[in-house]
Amino acid sequence: MLDDLVSVYRRLTNRGMARGRVSGVASNEDFAEIVRVLESHEALIESDATRGTISFRVVSTAAEYFAASMEDLLTGSSRKKKAPTSFYVADLDFLYSGELADCPAPIKSYLEYTCLVSLLEKISDHHGDVTKLIFFHKEKFEIHISYSAEHLAPIERLDEFKQKFVEDDIHAEQKKTIIKSVLLELSSEFDKKLSIGLIAEKFEEFYRRVSSSYQLYVSEFSFQKIKSEVEKSKFEFITRINKVFSDIQNQLLVVPASLILIGSQYEVSSGITLKNLIIAGGATAFALFMMLLILNQKNTLLSILNEINNELQLIKQKHSAVKLQFDEQYALLETRFLYQYVLLELVALIVVCALAAAIALFFYFSNNKEVPVELCWLIGFGLCMYVFARILFTAQLFLKNPLRSRKA
Repeated sequence: MLDDLVSVYRRLTNRGMARGRVSGVASNEDFAEIVRVLESHEALIESDATRGTISFRVVSTAAEYFAASMEDLLTGSSRKKKAPTSFYVADLDFLYSGELADCPAPIKSYLEYTCLVSLLEKISDHHGDVTKLIFFHKEKFEIHISYSAEHLAPIERLDEFKQKFVEDDIHAEQKKTIIKSVLLELSSEFDKKLSIGLIAEKFEEFYRRVSSSYQLYVSEFSFQKIKSEVEKSKFEFITRINKVFSDIQNQLLVVPASLILIGSQYEVSSGITLKNLIIAGGATAFALFMMLLILNQKNTLLSILNEINNELQLIKQKHSAVKLQFDEQYALLETRFLYQYVLLELVALIVVCALAAAIALFFYFSNNKEVPVELCWLIGFGLCMYVFARILFTAQLFLKNPLRSRKA
């Protein structure tokens, strides 16, 4: 619709525009065609074929706008916040439809101002109001979406600001905090009457402060500092992983000693005796307590693994540019974790074998030093099933190990 109205406007002479109404004179050749076009858009107000005069209403929507001048274009608060998809400025005789090529300077500046509003809107905490943006950083402050056509001027380094501090994902949250801090400083300096027009006017100073603050932030997170923190963290994790096994070393020494003690305490009989039954029951209880202790240590080891993975994810988010430099450090932690976990599985297997031996000895001494063949098969089958189940579970754990995704 806007294209047709602009075409009609350009074909008129003695043109005038007031309150959203355009009037002019059409030539005899164009009169009928112009009336038809205006009627098709329901824009015609009146026409006089004798004098050739025509008046029509212009389009005024969020998507399209016919403006007499830049001042007219900026009369609406919504248009100061966001430019219409297409608009026409009569005194400049320019139709904007999304292409910046050959734009007059005032229109380029206007688009830069609305771009600045859009960028600050992404950082603001509340932007439902078309007249202002609200921020919360230490205290509440506002930026009024206010500027006039006479103050429109190019905003130097706006594209650079957009690419470096708004669209770039590296340190995104910290960049937002820095921008809010600088805006708060400007708000205090200008007695909290901060506007888009003022920010555009002081944009060089605004950009310099944001850039300087960011460089200061980055300098505090140099590669050497990050590397030092990772090395310290790695040492702590290795110490904790090694401690998981060392905590139960003393209890493990009891396993072979208990097996020798059990074998020497059974009495030979032709049936189950109370003494042998008590000894076998004690061996079973001992094995259960040892398995619970080992299970607890496994859970401790897995919780340490989760902490390692969380730290790795944090490094990926905060220092994505250097995250690949620390793959070797976390590969060492992964190897240490796997080694300790397999060690605990071997200890658990020894405890199960000791329990199986204690049960076999129980039946051996309770049957005049003879072990039924069926019992041997049953114990052997049970041990094989246990070993198979633990190998399967451990293999699944290793394949699902979150540290394996560290190169993602």
